[in-house]
Amino acid sequence: MKRCALAPLGGMYEPCEGRVEWHHVWIYGGRQIQEVWAIIAACHHHHDMVTKQQAVRMAFEAASLHEATDADLAEYPRKNWKQIKKSLGL
Repeated sequence: MKRCALAPLGGMYEPCEGRVEWHHVWIYGGRQIQEVWAIIAACHHHHDMVTKQQAVRMAFEAASLHEATDADLAEYPRKNWKQIKKSLGL
């Protein structure tokens, strides 16, 4: 992961700025999920925007779920993944 997950989306979001950081997308049981599919590359600018702009947060969530398999998600049964995917339009 050498570039921000939002970089390919181009004009939909503000341009990427700063170094690439790791964004832990999901919290489960009060802890960050430490799985490859749940950790997304984010430039500093977009990583900072996650808590400020819902659209950016949702874009990272969608990118994460595109990487996850059904078996991956089954390891975290208390999250309603079906509903989350539906709300993200997946």
